[in-house]
Amino acid sequence: MSGTVFFIAALAALNVCTAMAVVYSKHLSRERYATISESQQLIDELDVQWSQLQIEESTFSDHARVERTASERLGMVQPGIDGTVMIVRKP
Repeated sequence: MSGTVFFIAALAALNVCTAMAVVYSKHLSRERYATISESQQLIDELDVQWSQLQIEESTFSDHARVERTASERLGMVQPGIDGTVMIVRKP
């Protein structure tokens, strides 16, 4: 009889330990999911920022805009024939 009681008590203890392990595993899983969700949100925000920076880069690197800025802000002009020098490399 005492062997049966001991066996049932051991099974009950194992059952409680298994239940605690399942709860802990579920807790860790939820923490990891929250971390992944935060990381995904950050990735989305950075992706939007990257797209905006690409648009800004294409705007600022437009050839006509560069020429206009050079002439308006820096007073630069296209050199004429007299202001052009050709450099020839000797073989």
